[in-house]
Amino acid sequence: MMRKLSVVFFICFLVLGFAQSVSLYNPANNVPYPSEQYFCSGEQFNLKVDAVATSTGDYAITKDFASSFPLGAGSTEITFPATGSNKFSDSFPIGFSFSFYGKTYSRVVAGSNGRLVFTNDPQLESLKDLNTYTDRTFSGIAGYNTLSVLASTDYNKVFKNNPNQELNLAQIFFGYTDLVPKSVNSGVTYLYKNVSVGGVNALLVSFQNMIRTNGTGSISSTSYESYILLLQDGRIIINVNNKSENSYRAILGIQNDDATKFKVPTHSSAGSDYNNGFWKSEGVAWIFTPNQNLTPRFKWYQNATLLGESSNTLSNFSPSDNDILKVEVSYLDSSGNQVGSTVTDSVTFKMLSKPSVTLTQPSCSTAVLTTPSIPGIQYEWFQAGNTTVLSTSNTFTASANGNYFVRIKSPNSSCFVESDPVPVSVGGNFPNFNNAPKYICKTDGATTTSVNLYDYYPANPANYTVTFQENGVNVPDPTNFPINANTTRAVGIIANSVTTSSCSFTTTFDIVFASLPPNNSELIANKLCFGADNYILNDFQNQFFSGKNYQYSYSLDGGSTFQNLTSVNPQTNNPILVKIKHPDFSCETVVKLKFDFHPKILINPITPFPAHCYSSTEYFDLNITKAELEYAPNIKATFFKNAAFSDQITNLNYRGSGTVYIKIENSDTGCFVSTTINLTIYPKPALIKSSPEIKFPKACGTTIYDLTSQVSDYIGVWTGYSEIRYFDGSGNQLTNAAQWQNYNSQISGTNPYMILVYNQTNNLECSDKINFDLKLLVKPAATISQILICSELSYSLQNFKDKVIANSSNYTFTDLSGNPLPANFDLSVLPLTVNFLMKDNGNGCLSDPQSVRFIQGGASVLLSNETNYSLCDDDFDGKTSFNLDSKKSDFTTDPTAIFEYFKDAVLTQTITSTYSNEVAFNQTVYARITLPGFCPVVVKIHLIVNTPSKSSTILPKYFICYGETLTIDAGTENVKWEWSTGENAQTIQITKAGNYSVKLTNANGCFYTHDFIVSDENQPKIEVINQTNDSIEVIANGGEKPYQYWFNGLSQSSNILLNPTASSYVIQVESATGCFGEPKTIYFIKINNAFTPNSDGINDYWTIENLDKMDNISLMITDRYGNKVFESQNKNSLVWDGSHHGRSLPTSTYWYSVTWFDPVTQKNEQRQGWILLKNRN
Repeated sequence: MMRKLSVVFFICFLVLGFAQSVSLYNPANNVPYPSEQYFCSGEQFNLKVDAVATSTGDYAITKDFASSFPLGAGSTEITFPATGSNKFSDSFPIGFSFSFYGKTYSRVVAGSNGRLVFTNDPQLESLKDLNTYTDRTFSGIAGYNTLSVLASTDYNKVFKNNPNQELNLAQIFFGYTDLVPKSVNSGVTYLYKNVSVGGVNALLVSFQNMIRTNGTGSISSTSYESYILLLQDGRIIINVNNKSENSYRAILGIQNDDATKFKVPTHSSAGSDYNNGFWKSEGVAWIFTPNQNLTPRFKWYQNATLLGESSNTLSNFSPSDNDILKVEVSYLDSSGNQVGSTVTDSVTFKMLSKPSVTLTQPSCSTAVLTTPSIPGIQYEWFQAGNTTVLSTSNTFTASANGNYFVRIKSPNSSCFVESDPVPVSVGGNFPNFNNAPKYICKTDGATTTSVNLYDYYPANPANYTVTFQENGVNVPDPTNFPINANTTRAVGIIANSVTTSSCSFTTTFDIVFASLPPNNSELIANKLCFGADNYILNDFQNQFFSGKNYQYSYSLDGGSTFQNLTSVNPQTNNPILVKIKHPDFSCETVVKLKFDFHPKILINPITPFPAHCYSSTEYFDLNITKAELEYAPNIKATFFKNAAFSDQITNLNYRGSGTVYIKIENSDTGCFVSTTINLTIYPKPALIKSSPEIKFPKACGTTIYDLTSQVSDYIGVWTGYSEIRYFDGSGNQLTNAAQWQNYNSQISGTNPYMILVYNQTNNLECSDKINFDLKLLVKPAATISQILICSELSYSLQNFKDKVIANSSNYTFTDLSGNPLPANFDLSVLPLTVNFLMKDNGNGCLSDPQSVRFIQGGASVLLSNETNYSLCDDDFDGKTSFNLDSKKSDFTTDPTAIFEYFKDAVLTQTITSTYSNEVAFNQTVYARITLPGFCPVVVKIHLIVNTPSKSSTILPKYFICYGETLTIDAGTENVKWEWSTGENAQTIQITKAGNYSVKLTNANGCFYTHDFIVSDENQPKIEVINQTNDSIEVIANGGEKPYQYWFNGLSQSSNILLNPTASSYVIQVESATGCFGEPKTIYFIKINNAFTPNSDGINDYWTIENLDKMDNISLMITDRYGNKVFESQNKNSLVWDGSHHGRSLPTSTYWYSVTWFDPVTQKNEQRQGWILLKNRN
């Protein structure tokens, strides 16, 4: 049994949500004490505080495995407006009375952002109005909304156009954040259903595929789901599952309707906060259990002095003036730990003092008496000697002579204090008049009544005349003043004194006439639709008492109790009693409210549509369903895609699938019922194999097949419709089972096929064609009729089987009687005939009787019994790979001959036809050759490995000096020489260093390639030549030092030649061993500064000596103005004849610029200078 996971989170660790208040009240009448209590001298008080062990109304939190509860999708859709976001649903029934934070609810509304809201206010039914209400979030998204955590009245701010207006809502939050609604993402589902949890009634609400948006278009990458259980015993269970992102804020918790209490569990991960923080779901179910058992502790203080009383009641308290009595209440858990903060209430006691009265006389007929106004004090004015209360405010207008006083008292105290009498003397001798409204109550349903106005202000002709007016017009008959039911009439009084001239008294008062229906009268509500289970009591008030400001309470128990309700279930409460009260005076009646219902709308049986496979043409004809449901002219059936009846199906040739919601409405009454029809379109199943269906004959050696096949072999498990249709090789359908169960391929063709049909409507768009692959069950037969015997005296059964048929292990051999054949056959007498049967172990087919004879055979006739096989070996180890099959023609020209190769003469070690000799240079192997119809013969193959002949004269490396010639001799070991130089003699002459080779072939035709090097490393090599006009410096490397340096054939030991005079020098270096290196020639560049191009043959051209020996030459000549007159980059065209574009230039100074690269010194050079051109002109 799984151990139950349960952790109680005591509220003392959850300062997140405990909040409590207390108040002091009079235990005699349960009336709360005001903050200031007035008293008389000697008066005592009893006080009690409303804090008890069960008064917190709070919740304990535990957690459990989600699997411990029936959490899953609901079955009835929660209806939201079809468009928009941040919205509330229609109210839906809880199914029982649900107590939440001390209040009881029967219906609930869901918010699309992940909360349930409760209220007994009639506005519950209007929350779905998108124009008035919004499911506002406070998730702290920058630029979108603000941040608010529980407890907060922000979550009561649901009015769209007034963001600060509140509606008290008790709330359950389950991953509450900014969510994408179903109207935007059809994958979102909101469902509910009634379930039972351990025998306790419960409502299950499910929100699935919840996806968060940041309000600006971005949405989260993963969705989550929430499941909420409301249990009749008051428990709340919340499970948020698969919320794997903690990058946005959300709430999991509860809050009461005025935001004074809330509860949020503690997340197990540090930094995670269920109170609008960042968190991931923990895979548990959170259980909120009401009425945590906390014990209050009391302390009483009088002016900060602790009293001895420690209970919730303080008796016979005798205060002094301005005493402050305070009670402190703290709540303790079962361990004595205080939970939450200490709460207090206090009362300030003030002694009543004798009131003072001031007198003013604004007219001859009236005097105004006033006493100071004290909050919370009641006033009563009297005329001395008369107990009639003349006024209950702090002022009184007297119109008669006499002594007057005021009595003041506290509302919840019996003591009072009176003022001293104040004498009043006025003219006119008018009676006192209290102008408070005059109320008339009738509970007989009267529509009108009349009053005698003199009953309110009596006539006294001896002292005054009196006139009554309404709207400035005299009332014609004050004794019969008519007034309609439920109206208020304003009446004016004008009294003129008879005894005092020009003295009058005027005032006004209201007459209020309330006419209520007679007690126990029966009122019938407007007809309801049959089966309606929720009647909004506002409808009753609007139907019968529209515009009346009456107070209503309702009794569902025959009058024993009355309560404030917003709706009732007319199915279970019919009739109910309604108590109607006037708000301003004592006038009430009790009536019966009875409910009547329109006739029931029938839901006729409808014919279900068979499911069909998806196609591009097929549809469901809902016209058939419509005709079945519309049983009368006033009954209309309309079809919708959603339970909210907002997405109508107008084309009844419907190509959709899923649940279709049908509204069946009586057009006369507006009542409707609904039903659904489920339409199933399934996709064409995917083939799990598409290869042809293999079938074998029903018997060996026949062509009769049973084509019966199974659909599941091709599409796996399939719950939709399927059938197989069979066709012969010509495409004709086989219409009865006998045709495909006894299919003759010789008659009907060898290519039958079947069509797998997945649609019972015969729409073959949803089908697959599968071919049949008809195999043959062939009886086994011996492949030979005789076996040649050479020298054997017996023959094993296994050898016999292998001879008779290939893969003999797949067959069972017996004699004709079914007995096993002998393990060996005796061949002492030939020929020998063996009669037998063979059974194919694979297909079970049994052969016809077979016969094989052993006969004496002759030896195979060959061309030779042995041969030599010679090959060359290029790695000199005497071993190489031989292709033995290449020697078959040495033994026989018969292509059917069978060759088997062996390493040994006794033929026990087989080898392949491609064989590398294991004995170096010479080895003999053996071949067993069998010609058809003859006995085998064993022959020899002599393997001979010849190796190349290595040269004994060629060295791996030779050395050469500049100008020398080397003679290389390949030696006499071979008969053929092929040099890399192209020569083919035994010796060659080499004058240059380099890598050389020679391919040497001996008399056996075996060859190899011999590589060698001719090196110049003993030669001194000139690396750098530094040249100036005064010297030539040579830097060389290589060979043995010291060097001799040769300049134009003259040697010296110094590497520097001073004062060179020649225009060029050939330079060569000689090593200490006399080895010369390659010479290099350097040139001196000589530039003349004048020439005379006068065609006298002397100095007619200007050129630079030795410039043509350089590379990358660039020569340009300009006049004194910078104009180019000659240019060349061609080393073969460096001579200037003093002309430009064919015209001779005048005598003048010209400027040259020349650059070049010296290939010997490996340097770039540049010269600039002037040239004097002296022309004959």
